[in-house]
Amino acid sequence: MGRGLIPKPVSLTHASGAFVLDERVVIGTDAASRPAAVLLSGWLKATTGRETKLASKGSISLKVNPSLTKLGNEGYTLEVSPKGVSLSAPKYAGIVNGLQTFRQLWPTGHASKLTVPAVKIEDQPTYAWRGMMLDVSRYFMDKAYVLHFLDIMAAHKLNVLHLHLIDDAGWRVEIKKYPKLTEIGGFRGEGAAREGGFYTQADIKEMVAYAAARNITIVPEIELPAHTLSAVAAYPWLACTGKEHKMPTVHFISDDLYCAGKPTTWAFLKDVLEELCALFPSQYIHIGGDEAKYTKWKACLDCQKKKTELGLADEKALQGWMTREVEGILAKKGRRILGWDEILRCGVSPTAGIMPWADPKAAGDAARSGNPVMVALTDHCYFDMQQSKLRGELPGAGWRNPVTLQAAYDWDPMPVGLTPTQQKNIMGVQGCLWTDMFLHKPELKKTPGPALYCDYYLLPRVAALAEVAWTPQAQRSFPDFTERMQRQYVRYSDAGWNFRLPLPEVTRSGNEISATCPIEGGTVRYTTDGTDPTASSPALKGTLTVTRFEDFKAITLAPDGKRTSLIFETLTPTNQFKQYGTKLGEWKSGKVGDRKPLPVEFDATGLISSDGTYQVTFVYTGGRERLDIDKVEVFRNAETTPLATDTHHGFTGGAKKDNVYTLKINGYETGAAFKIRAHIYGDEGSDSNGVVLIKKIL
Repeated sequence: MGRGLIPKPVSLTHASGAFVLDERVVIGTDAASRPAAVLLSGWLKATTGRETKLASKGSISLKVNPSLTKLGNEGYTLEVSPKGVSLSAPKYAGIVNGLQTFRQLWPTGHASKLTVPAVKIEDQPTYAWRGMMLDVSRYFMDKAYVLHFLDIMAAHKLNVLHLHLIDDAGWRVEIKKYPKLTEIGGFRGEGAAREGGFYTQADIKEMVAYAAARNITIVPEIELPAHTLSAVAAYPWLACTGKEHKMPTVHFISDDLYCAGKPTTWAFLKDVLEELCALFPSQYIHIGGDEAKYTKWKACLDCQKKKTELGLADEKALQGWMTREVEGILAKKGRRILGWDEILRCGVSPTAGIMPWADPKAAGDAARSGNPVMVALTDHCYFDMQQSKLRGELPGAGWRNPVTLQAAYDWDPMPVGLTPTQQKNIMGVQGCLWTDMFLHKPELKKTPGPALYCDYYLLPRVAALAEVAWTPQAQRSFPDFTERMQRQYVRYSDAGWNFRLPLPEVTRSGNEISATCPIEGGTVRYTTDGTDPTASSPALKGTLTVTRFEDFKAITLAPDGKRTSLIFETLTPTNQFKQYGTKLGEWKSGKVGDRKPLPVEFDATGLISSDGTYQVTFVYTGGRERLDIDKVEVFRNAETTPLATDTHHGFTGGAKKDNVYTLKINGYETGAAFKIRAHIYGDEGSDSNGVVLIKKIL
C-alpha cells in the first residue's frame, strides 16, 4: 500500500482500510485551495470519466492552515481513511504537493471507481529550488509543449521552470519596443528550411498562470554578454562592430557580445528588462554569463575606453562590472540576478544567484561567499546527454559521459566542508534540457519529433532529480528508488508520455540466468541464439539455463505489449577492436572510392569532447579490396576549413600500414557538432568493409 511514491515522502504510515473514490465523492475546498481543487477535479475526470463537484465541504477536504509552520512553505499533511481524505498545508504550494502524492496513491489505469489505501503522510521538501531548464532558444518548442512540460514537472513536485528564451540560435519572447528581436531573431533558414517561432506576451502570461496553479515559477533567461547573436542579427548596433549577421542554422558560440561601452546597449537592456519583469513575476531573472569570448571587446574602442574609465584589469573584470550593473537595474525592480558559474569568477555581489554547471567547486565557493546556489552539474543534471552507450540509444549530446538514471540519482548536491550557515545557501538543484542536438542531428526532427524526444530525455531522469531535491539524503537509496519506479513507469504510460524504459535487471550464476522486470505488469523477453529479441520472443519466467551466456539477449516489454527497452547484451560488434577506442562509424562495400579517393563523413559529435590529440584508426573487416586512406580531416559545425588534418597514405586489409591518423584539436566548443571526413578508396575496386574508431591520447 502506498507503493511507488516519487519522490519518497519524509514520513508515511500505513493504516487499515481504504477510501473509495466513486460518484458520491465531493471535493471540499477553502478559497485559498480552490485552484488546486480544480486541478484535482480535472485529474479525476480524466481517470474516471466523471465530473466531481466542488463545495465548501466534502469527503475530500483541502485546507490551507497557516498555523502549520513546522512544514515550511511547501509541506503538507495528508490523511486517507475509509471515511475520507484530509489534506492540510501552511500555504497553497503544500496543497498542490499533497495532491500530487494523493494522485500517486490511486491505482494505475482508468476506472470509474478508484480504491485508495489508508495512509498518513507528513512531508516537506529538502530544497526550496527544484528546477528544470527547457531550452526553447536553440530549438523552438511551442506553447502547447511548454504546458505539457509543466504538467510533467508538477507531477514530480518540481517548482521552477527555467525557460532558456535567448541564445545565439533564437530570440523567443516578444519585446514590443524591439519587434525585430522576434521578426529576425526568432527564425532561421531560408524557404522550406525556414524554422523557428516565439511566444507573444499573451502566451507568456498564459504560461505563467498555468505554472502558478501548479506551484511552479517560470524564471526567464535572457543571456549576456554572450550567446546573443539573435539580438545582434536583429539590431547590429548592439555589438562592437555593427556588422550584419544572418541567424545561424547550426549551433556555435559567437564572439559578438553586447558592447559593454556603448550607451545604446544599456538603453536596450533596460528596456528589455522592463518588459521581462512585467511578464515574469519571478524573484530571479537568469542572465546567463557563460562562455563569453572577449575577442571583439579587446578590439573595441568603446569597451576599452569603459575598461580604462573604471580602472579594470581585463575583460573578465569588464564582464563582472556589466553583470553588477544589470544586477543594480533589476534590484530597483525588486528582482535578483542568477547566472551560470562563470559569473562567480568575474566578481559579483553576494546577492547574485550562482548556478554551477561546469565547475563543481563553484557550488562550495559560492556558498562560502554567501551567494544563493542552485546546483546544475553536467554529470548529474544535463538531461540532453545520452542515457547510455548501449546500441540503439537515442542520439543526444555526447560531449560528456552519459547521464544514466543512477548518475542522476546517486549524488548529494550539498558540497562537503560547509558550515551550517553556509549550507543554507545551497538553495536546491536543477536539471537542464538543452536542444542544440536538433541542430546537430536533423534526423531527430523527424518522427516522432523533438517534443517526444524531449520527453524521452526527461523521463525517467526527472524522477531521480525530483527525489534528490525533495527527499532527505539519509532516506534515499537507488535500489529502493528503482523498485518504486516500477509503478511510476505505468503512470507515465497512462499519461501518454514518452519515456525510456529500462533494461531488465539480469542476474547470472554460472549458466543459470534470471531477470527482474523494471515495470509493473511487464515481462522480460529473451533469445539465446544471438539474435535480437522482440515483443514476440519467449517470456523469461524463473530461471533459465543457457549454453553460452554471450548468446543471451533480453529486453523489457511494457504491459501494453508495444513499448520495449533497448537490448541487454554482453558483447558488441566492436569489442574486439576496443584497444583502438570508440566506434566512430563503418565503411561499407560500394560506399568508398573505386581506386581514387572519395570523401566519406562520420559524425564525431560527443566523441571529440575537448581540446587534445585524437587518433582515428581504420580496421578492415571484409571485402575483396583493402582500404586505402589518403587524408583525414575534422570539421566543427558547418565550417568549411578543417580544424585539424592528417595527410598521409595508409592502408588496411590483408596487411596494414600507417592506418592510424592523428588529429590535434584546438578550438573545441561546448555543444559544437564535429564531423570527420576521410578520403578513402579500395585499391582495386570499392568492395571493402571495416570499422573506424577514435581515441583521445593526449
